[in-house]
Amino acid sequence: MTVPNFYQHVHRTLGQQAEAVLLEWPGTGPQGRTATYTGRDLAGRIGAYQQLLGQRGVVAGQPVLLLLPVGVELICGLLAVMSLGAVPVLPPAGVSARGLLALRRRGGIRAALAPARLARRFGWLTRGLGLRLLGAPAAEANTVPLAPQPVAVELPALVSHSSGSTGRPKAIRRSHQVLTAQHEVLKQVFPPWPGQRDFPLFPNVLLHNLAVGAVTVLPDVPWARLSGFDAARVLAQLRDTAVETLTGNVFYFSRLLTHLRQQPTALPAVRAVGVGGSPVPEWLLQGLQEQLPQAAVYGIYGSSEAEPIAVRRYDTARPADPRQGYCVGPVVAGLQCRLQGNGASVELPDGRRFVVGEITVQGAHVAAEPNAWLRTGDFGYFDDAQCLWLTGRQGNETLHRGVQHYQIEHVLQQLPGVVRAAARATATGFAVYVQGPAELEAVRAALAAQFPSGLCKQLHRRTALPVDGRHHSKILYDQLR
Repeated sequence: MTVPNFYQHVHRTLGQQAEAVLLEWPGTGPQGRTATYTGRDLAGRIGAYQQLLGQRGVVAGQPVLLLLPVGVELICGLLAVMSLGAVPVLPPAGVSARGLLALRRRGGIRAALAPARLARRFGWLTRGLGLRLLGAPAAEANTVPLAPQPVAVELPALVSHSSGSTGRPKAIRRSHQVLTAQHEVLKQVFPPWPGQRDFPLFPNVLLHNLAVGAVTVLPDVPWARLSGFDAARVLAQLRDTAVETLTGNVFYFSRLLTHLRQQPTALPAVRAVGVGGSPVPEWLLQGLQEQLPQAAVYGIYGSSEAEPIAVRRYDTARPADPRQGYCVGPVVAGLQCRLQGNGASVELPDGRRFVVGEITVQGAHVAAEPNAWLRTGDFGYFDDAQCLWLTGRQGNETLHRGVQHYQIEHVLQQLPGVVRAAARATATGFAVYVQGPAELEAVRAALAAQFPSGLCKQLHRRTALPVDGRHHSKILYDQLR
């Protein structure tokens, strides 16, 4: 049985909007200026990659590792592989050469798209290791693209990797049906409009934008080392390019918000902001709403295999209580969600109790086996209004006296001077770690005021807390010392 190729949505857009600019990439044009790409430009490069792949014998169902640097060539190479019914494989962020070889062995990968110079220099070496490097087509090569090929129902459209916050990065295999379903969910939750100018930090949003015909303006950030991005530069870009919608993670928006507070910048074109990638603290949503009063500010909850799971629009009149965890809002339509646990409950200071468990989901846009429930590794509960709250993470989910670790961390993140906070479950309570200049006495006072006496038995200040390399926001609890 075959199903439509997800690339068909992009192929249609490129044909219908051939003369319209669909992608703006700063710093990649002549003299470091912004490069712009029309539908025709992108189609021509996709066609050139299709021709290369066909000439080098790549066939439907074959995995192809993408070693192209982040840029338009990576996007066009990925879409070309997908369009032919082959399987593009994105390596984990920051992977080493040894990690790439291990990935090649695990995935049975025999071909990789790479910059032409890299292929010429190292192709002889990788061939001996069972991997052919396919050098990217010449920059001036443009060919009318082939129509997308139908694909087997079980065939992955894209293989990416999780952040590795709970261990080794996990391969995420999204089928063409899952990508299409995710595309439809995003259209329902965040309806696009003609000429929309979007500013996404998450690469999957770029594919969605190309599918709906939205203009993508890429942030001016060092993609290979996101932690070094310049907030002033990004905010100036937002101002000058009249961006209307933007998405990113907690680390990214925290830095932007800090700069906005220090040097206010008018961004009247912004209509909506979406924050995700890790639990989103209430202070960040509140701060973004204060700086962008005309915009809708959303917290977005999802996992690598299911994006999104729940979406919450921040309401100034009804802020969420951090003591209760992270409020992520109602589950999106079309997704089933249930909690898997032993019947234990979180206990709130007002006496309310809610059964807590691991969040599992099932639905068309979930990358899981057919009819299987995806275990997210996140723990939480539903309140009386059926809003989902996050309270813990797998591996650190032990409940003590009705409390899980996210509740402690979220309370502390509201304190001035706390940059990051972590609470590691021990046999009898929690060991608490803080990063930032906050006074430890203020931290102790907040813990004493909000939680049962003696629950947090240890308090440590650390110069930096360990976080994942992808979002720079998820605490690596097994590395806390």
